[in-house]
Amino acid sequence: MSLESLGINLRIKLVLATSWFIENTAKLFGYPKISQGMPIGVDPNGGYGLPLHQPRVPPAPDPNNIFEALFGNVPKSSVIEKFYYETTRDGYYNFYIEHYRNVIFLPDWLSKWIQLTFDMAVDTASLEIIRDTLFSLSIYFMFFLQFRTMLYYFISINPYTRPWIYLISLSDWIYDLLFHLGITRRATFFGFPLLSMIVNGVAGVIADALNHVVFTMPYLPSEGQPGQILIDGVPKEVILFRYLPALWFSEPIPDKLRELWYTQRTDIYKFMTTNYNHLNIDFLPNRILRQIYESQHAKAVLNSLTENTEKMQILSNHAFYNPQNWSHELTSYFTDKPEMFISSFVEHTTHFI
Repeated sequence: MSLESLGINLRIKLVLATSWFIENTAKLFGYPKISQGMPIGVDPNGGYGLPLHQPRVPPAPDPNNIFEALFGNVPKSSVIEKFYYETTRDGYYNFYIEHYRNVIFLPDWLSKWIQLTFDMAVDTASLEIIRDTLFSLSIYFMFFLQFRTMLYYFISINPYTRPWIYLISLSDWIYDLLFHLGITRRATFFGFPLLSMIVNGVAGVIADALNHVVFTMPYLPSEGQPGQILIDGVPKEVILFRYLPALWFSEPIPDKLRELWYTQRTDIYKFMTTNYNHLNIDFLPNRILRQIYESQHAKAVLNSLTENTEKMQILSNHAFYNPQNWSHELTSYFTDKPEMFISSFVEHTTHFI
């Protein structure tokens, strides 16, 4: 028997043994009389029937000038777009996004901390810049990882000589870190190092995940409501963020936003006071609230001073000597209770004698 025939026989026996093991294991769970196994899905997307957001990583080249044609354009993220809308029923800061299966939101506690610490209400431009910067750095880091691996295929090039050492030093730090953590020795397969592929794959996963991150300010991510709307005449699953954000109820609304409503967007101010005034939320800017407080405080001080003056007058009238009132009270005392006056006079006279 040739070696090829022996390999074919071993493969057939392995397939039959695996089939026998799976079938007999399934019979323990009632197959095929009671249970037919897992249902076969007809949805090509699987999961919950939601589509996947699948941007290309790294993004496709899109040069706009000679420099970008020669050296490549700056990689840009393909994020999930937010669609804002204003209505007199839902409010003025509503938005929705298409509901993808792999959409990523920040945790509620992190979103709340960012909004309160950095006084961030509606404008998420700074966060988007940070996200796009991290995405570009991840793509460039992947390029240097691949370039470092490619250099080892050229025997005539020593990567630890100039100028190559400057390029590989941009990615060697991650290998040094993993080496000190003891991961380098474990990431092998029959002596073949897998660390470069693992690091490159992790960098790609991070870059891909940044494409799916959505910032929900001023709402918390948990406030999103799944729904359906017509987009270009086709019903699509979306996540709606509308009405009053929960953070504006539990925490003060940022002052710069209230100042904008009061001075420029009076329509938003009227909408907020009309619909949410019963929640005891301050919609006026801090400078107006400070003026109201100082006015009320000055009025309270004036009223308190007036009341104290009246009390002082009443007290002075009772405390100081008034001859007319004193003689009148003494005359009444003699007329109403003469026996008490006579007995008191006799007692005092006896003491003097």
